[in-house]
Amino acid sequence: MKNVAQRDWRNHRSSRRERAGFDQTTALGSLAVALLAYIIYHIYPLVSKGLLW
Repeated sequence: MKNVAQRDWRNHRSSRRERAGFDQTTALGSLAVALLAYIIYHIYPLVSKGLLW
């Protein structure tokens, strides 16, 4: 049998990308929640009173 070096199949770069992807997902989710809260508390009352449309 040949002496073969065992390969390390773990890619260290992918763990960095996963962390960055999680951070980006968290940021986008937070932005979506903030936008929804803004619409509910600021724009919807104007629409319901008939002031906006």
